[in-house]
Amino acid sequence: MIGTIGAQIALVAFAAAILAGLYAGNSPVTVLTRALLAMIVALFVGQVVAWSIKLVLRDHLQKRKLEIDRQHLAAIADTEEEQDAEQPAAPAETG
Repeated sequence: MIGTIGAQIALVAFAAAILAGLYAGNSPVTVLTRALLAMIVALFVGQVVAWSIKLVLRDHLQKRKLEIDRQHLAAIADTEEEQDAEQPAAPAETG
């Protein structure tokens, strides 16, 4: 995921740099050099952003899973209490 997002951002930066360089009327060597530099920088920035997104999502999903597990355990405890209340108590044996 991290590498994929970084590569996508890098390719968008590369295309934008090429279009901006051509629009400005720069020489092809200058356009490609700046586009490659923009692509490399965007790759690293994109990977850092993707890594931080991954951490945020993982933390959120862990908290959500813990909440679901707690609700599940509470529901099981409530069901067991209801079943115990419905069953009559066994008579005590005298002996």
